[in-house]
Amino acid sequence: MYPALIVEMSDLRRVLVVGSTGYIGTRLVSALLHRGYRVNAGYRNSAKIKIKSWSSYPNLTPVKADVFDVESLTNAAKGCFASYYLVHSMYGKGDFASLDREAAHNMLKATEQAELKRIIYLGGLGEAESGLSKHLASRMEVSRILHSGSVPATTLRAAMIVGAGSASFEIMRYLVDRLPAMVTPRWVRTKSQPIAVSNVIGYLIESLENVKTANRVFDIGGPDILSYQDLMRIYSEEAGLTRRFIVPIPILTPRLSSYWLSLVTPLPTPLTKPLIEGLRNEAVTQNDEIQSIIPQNLLTVRKAIRLALQQDKAGPHLTGKKPLNSDAIFEQFQEGDPLWAGGSYYLMTWKSKTSRSRNEVWKGIHSVFGMNGRNYGSWIWLIRGYIDNLLGGRGMGKSVMHLSILKQGSLMDCWKVIELAPTRRLILRSTLKMPTEMSLAISLKDLKNEGCEVAVELHYRPYGLAGLIAWHSLFPFRKYVIGRLFDRIMQSADLSHSAEGEV
Repeated sequence: MYPALIVEMSDLRRVLVVGSTGYIGTRLVSALLHRGYRVNAGYRNSAKIKIKSWSSYPNLTPVKADVFDVESLTNAAKGCFASYYLVHSMYGKGDFASLDREAAHNMLKATEQAELKRIIYLGGLGEAESGLSKHLASRMEVSRILHSGSVPATTLRAAMIVGAGSASFEIMRYLVDRLPAMVTPRWVRTKSQPIAVSNVIGYLIESLENVKTANRVFDIGGPDILSYQDLMRIYSEEAGLTRRFIVPIPILTPRLSSYWLSLVTPLPTPLTKPLIEGLRNEAVTQNDEIQSIIPQNLLTVRKAIRLALQQDKAGPHLTGKKPLNSDAIFEQFQEGDPLWAGGSYYLMTWKSKTSRSRNEVWKGIHSVFGMNGRNYGSWIWLIRGYIDNLLGGRGMGKSVMHLSILKQGSLMDCWKVIELAPTRRLILRSTLKMPTEMSLAISLKDLKNEGCEVAVELHYRPYGLAGLIAWHSLFPFRKYVIGRLFDRIMQSADLSHSAEGEV
């Protein structure tokens, strides 16, 4: 029935992913590698590849793949059985619809020149007769272009994808986290059928492996059909927030609300504007045929949101690149996701280079946190500890006498150790009662000649409006205290060096 699909099994294992560094691409590449595929990870910026957890995986080959350059796409596709096309131009300058059109035609030419046997595209859910937004209409046009060639194509059309890092999900997260009450456009009552990102990845992979999906367009969605207002309510319940009051009014159009969102969320306006304008279109699957061809356990919206929120909110940006993990929960933050993924996030950084060794600086860290006490603002910490006691917290606790007895989970002053690599890295999380998660990361890195670089980072994630107010109102205090801590570490490293020289 599909003669183009009759190929040697050895050829079925190499796949090109165009858009490998994006939200879906990052998770798809990981899943494909664990399925045993050899993956050509297409990129335009090689730096984005290097920060991925799978960047050094044996079966991974980074390849230059510029969707506006047919030759680079063709070269990237050489030796592959199939390709995934996971790009859009909403981040770019100019008319994104015309850019999407040009890129799709280039991809079509490349797949034919490289003689691929399949191409799989992830589009948006919506019906043409409902007056599609420019964004959704462009997604539909890209699908038509890809299906117009000789290479068997499969399109999966999805509504909101639920998971940390999904732009639509993050918009909702920021709105609900930050605003106890909101006046919204009427689109909050539009019906939608969200789908968990792990289910999207499942459909993408199984579509490659199932010949019945070739030359087809499928709607994919989760088990729940909800309004965006319902989604916000479920999110607030799962996040443990107080009830959010939502008042829809007819005069606030999606276009106007997209500009308002730029004040409330950290997502870039070129991304949020087309997404918000698309919310006026009902996004409900018209058929469920895909479920009989590719059966899988579809997560409810509540379960998907719960998985996204289970992740330690202070941890994702702290621990660096993790080993590739087959048990990864795709609803949670992944290495390489934008900094705005996973909720509100603020970072303060202090860095300096010193001729002292990592061992000497580590002893300096010991003198600051250990037996000498909090000698970088003791009276301030003492007052903060008393306030925490009054709020029912543990206050400042006790100082640890030596870093050598520390381990993951140890308590030290008002901090809990969440990562410890002696002479290299120490990550502490605040135990003080406050509407936020706050962590302190101290890293030491050898320099090429001698000495090391010392970095102190304060990572802050506020909970709701109270957390945002706390961040902005206490910013000068935190800048002063952590700045003094950094100075004391550097000074103590010099004292440690002098003491060693006298022995």
